[in-house]
Amino acid sequence: MGDVRCGWCGVWLPGPAGHGRRYCRPAHRQAAWRARRRWREAAPERNRVAAAGEVLLLQVKGLAQVPGSPPSPGSAPGWHCAAVARIPDLAGELVRAAVLADRRAGASWAQIGAGLGISAEAARARFGRTRSVARSGRSGQ
Repeated sequence: MGDVRCGWCGVWLPGPAGHGRRYCRPAHRQAAWRARRRWREAAPERNRVAAAGEVLLLQVKGLAQVPGSPPSPGSAPGWHCAAVARIPDLAGELVRAAVLADRRAGASWAQIGAGLGISAEAARARFGRTRSVARSGRSGQ
């Protein structure tokens, strides 16, 4: 047995140090290449996940910095509710961006559903037509 494993399946490669091979068969080399390519192509979606997470984090940090003193007499009532009202929409954008990034990277609906705690069918029904993170038709809600 060699001391080198296949980069895809982890099987020990035969011969001394694997004879310079990294994969046990051509199909595994091709699968690894496709996975690397999908990962590179999903970079814009991963950036959208990071951006949506940053916006959500800034919103939550802003809520954490709300002073403990009562608001000024001229401020509008209900400012606590107004401060947290946007958080569910931001969290939804973050989830949609994550689903798009995972799909672009080659994840199956079963894997996405398992990560969200729902079935593959529910994940496909909920996010199957999601094409972009920004939903233009949701204004006014």
